[in-house]
Amino acid sequence: MSDSAQNVTSDQSQWRRLRDTLGLARRVTLRGVPRGMLALSAGALRAAALEGPRDLHWKATGDALVEIFRSGGPALTKLGQVLATRSDLLPTQVCARLEALYDRQPAMPARQVKRVLKRNFGRERPWKKMERKPLAVGSIGQVHRAVLPDGRRVVVKLLRHGARESMRRDLNALRTVLEGWTRLYGVEFGALALRTLDEFEQGLARETDFTHEARALQEFGKRLASNPRICVPHCHAEWSSSDVLILEELVGTPLSELRERDPDAARRAASVALRELLTQVFDQGHYHADPHAGNLLLLEDGRLGLIDLGLTGELTRTDRRRIARAARAILAADPDRAMRTLLEFGSLASDFDPAAFKRDVAGAIRAHPPRGADGFDVLVQELLVIASRHGIVLPPSTSLLIKTLVTIEGVARSLDPDINVLRVAFPVVVQSLTPTFLRRSFWSRA
Repeated sequence: MSDSAQNVTSDQSQWRRLRDTLGLARRVTLRGVPRGMLALSAGALRAAALEGPRDLHWKATGDALVEIFRSGGPALTKLGQVLATRSDLLPTQVCARLEALYDRQPAMPARQVKRVLKRNFGRERPWKKMERKPLAVGSIGQVHRAVLPDGRRVVVKLLRHGARESMRRDLNALRTVLEGWTRLYGVEFGALALRTLDEFEQGLARETDFTHEARALQEFGKRLASNPRICVPHCHAEWSSSDVLILEELVGTPLSELRERDPDAARRAASVALRELLTQVFDQGHYHADPHAGNLLLLEDGRLGLIDLGLTGELTRTDRRRIARAARAILAADPDRAMRTLLEFGSLASDFDPAAFKRDVAGAIRAHPPRGADGFDVLVQELLVIASRHGIVLPPSTSLLIKTLVTIEGVARSLDPDINVLRVAFPVVVQSLTPTFLRRSFWSRA
């Protein structure tokens, strides 16, 4: 390519980045900020009336951020969802408010649904009938029930029309903003922020390409096929694409509704869900990274159904052993080992003070013992805040894993407040640290 052609291409790229940045700024300024200000005042009044004055400013701020992120488009909505898991960066009350971005999303207009279906199937559809009203709506897509010609019930997951192009523009804008921030506030911050944005962009690329979820469904289904306690829906890969995912509909009760309907079944499901999901993390290394109670079903035959595998995590054997050592130290309330294992997870600031960090870790374990009423999740959240305060920067992959572990325990406790998390978790953690050839399951298979 000639120098003149390269200059033209560079100018076009710069113009696109400027255009994308101005577009994002316009949406946030004209739609997000006014809605956020309205939510700030309305949210404060509502929270004061229903929840009392405690932490009112953080709760109202969280409500305002929800509107700003949602008005900014799919990329900002997904960024808000990520921040909902980062209690090491934001107050826990703000994170709790940002969780509204997971489920309170507007549905696609009917004309956009028809456009997605026509682009992928033409006039011939693999199902006999599809319900017009969506079963669920997310930031990048929505799900409809359908019936195949042979009577089998399936769910059809559709990517929002234009979602990829919209995210590309917004990520382009965010990168421009961060590069400008880097020039103002220094290279160290900018390098970390841009590296985080790269990982965020890679995650969005996977989530907006349903072939990744199709492969995850097939891999999980194959790996868990012999497990009598777990069910993964069958994926109709022959009809699925990057924009459409068709899979078996699992009939059951979401765990989020189970405690009200059947407390005894809820207690049984709590133990099974906790043990099986922890096994995925510590022993198998490929885990469901969004295991909230709405994504777990108690099926009619008593099995635990896993749905929505658009977000999964993978760990190497080394990573699993490191995570297991940290979990064992925290569960054992051992400040020395907890401190050493926590230091393995992130990069340290130049002025890091190990003695002060150890004192804060020991204080957190005394204040929130893992056997206490607060639970393991409260202690983990406190340790994340301490790590952030001491300048320990966690990579997004570690944050995803910690969020998954906290979610798992939170689901179990919501189903059975009296569950003994230590009794369920400790054997799983210990087994993950045991060499394969020493395990009972190894000799059984042999």
